[in-house]
Amino acid sequence: MTNDERIEALAQEIYLARHNQANDVTGDDLTAFLNDTIIWVNQLIPEVQIKTDWNSVRTNDDTVATVADTDTLSYALPELVRKLVVSPYRDIQIRQDGAIISTFKLVNPNQTYDPNDHDVRSRATVLKRRVIFSRKMTEAEVAGTIVADTIAYFPQLSHANVELLDILDEDYNFRQVFIFGVLKNQLAPDIVQGGLTPTYALKFDSFIADAIAENGRSADSNDVDRESLGWVGGVGF
Repeated sequence: MTNDERIEALAQEIYLARHNQANDVTGDDLTAFLNDTIIWVNQLIPEVQIKTDWNSVRTNDDTVATVADTDTLSYALPELVRKLVVSPYRDIQIRQDGAIISTFKLVNPNQTYDPNDHDVRSRATVLKRRVIFSRKMTEAEVAGTIVADTIAYFPQLSHANVELLDILDEDYNFRQVFIFGVLKNQLAPDIVQGGLTPTYALKFDSFIADAIAENGRSADSNDVDRESLGWVGGVGF
């Protein structure tokens, strides 16, 4: 299928869900139909991409920057990176020739604490699209690669680029998210058909919940931090 044929297939699914019939358009009307669909889909992207760390745009162990010197504490995120993954199980790393030299917990700005406190000094945060480290780098870390898990932006849909449709084709629920997301946004300002908006919104919420669940599916649970009770020496009576 050509790019426009794939865009039309999505456009017809959206139209069918609203009108219970296909949109029989050709020529200039078809072009306008596709252009309108592209606009509506792209307007929905910011709403969807913030819902979770979608695996389809995630890169584990991505190269973020290179340590310049011991004094530089701030590094810009790459242009195509939307955010870093925040997880207690996936630290930012500095590597030399593939070997892990040090790790930094990614925290919110209020948790970087006093950089002189050695218990919490190896932390990092993101402000204004810059990774900011809580301490100076060591000589061993200079020229090392800063590695982190990253989340990219969803690609914008266009006649020349249909990478977004490749993502939608991977997951039925995710495709339905875009179908009913577009519908709820199209009908939101429509007073005459406004009664349909809650129905589409509920379907959107249902499908995105299923898509998020599928995105986070795992054969194992996260490790639970447990308090060490090794200091207990016995039981007194």
